[in-house]
Amino acid sequence: MPRKVDHDQRRRHIVESLLRITGAQGLEAVSLREVAHEAGVSMGAVQHYFATKDEMLLYALQHWLSLSVHDRFAGRVRDRLAGAPAGEPAAMLRAIAAEYLPHDAAGRADALVAVAFLSRAAVAPALAAALAPAFAGFVRTLGTVFESAGPAIDAPAEAQRLAALLDGLRLPVLAGALSHRDALAVVDRHLAQLTTATAHA
Repeated sequence: MPRKVDHDQRRRHIVESLLRITGAQGLEAVSLREVAHEAGVSMGAVQHYFATKDEMLLYALQHWLSLSVHDRFAGRVRDRLAGAPAGEPAAMLRAIAAEYLPHDAAGRADALVAVAFLSRAAVAPALAAALAPAFAGFVRTLGTVFESAGPAIDAPAEAQRLAALLDGLRLPVLAGALSHRDALAVVDRHLAQLTTATAHA
């Protein structure tokens, strides 16, 4: 009796291969041929599941976002906070920043995937629509932390500002133009200035 093919599992296997390529070399290295080679399948098999490269990229992005990239990120933040005073907003924000900025192989791969898709989304509305909720969720997370710091802080505005700062620092760190330590020092200065400003408000 022929074995039943799990088509969803096949699609996931193919796009996980795409994500590995992207996490190592960026989207420029992604082609049907390279994805097929990485996945260990024929180009025909890839084309059977994805009619175009854009369709494959969208499925890959949706899969990556649902994969728990956020769960992995949250886990790393929790590890970094181990031993820190519970409920301390400044420590939480610094831990989020430290993990958002790539500093190890796993963080670098995730950051490279994020930056690659963000760049592509500038000219691909479907990718932009898929990314928008993820960015909004990140800003809401920052906003929740800022809210816990007290009413003197405009939490929504500061969350947007910190998210923009982190995104602005992420690419130079990824490109090797700025060290993780120096980028985190920029964040520390920003948070210190914010704390000083609210203390005198």
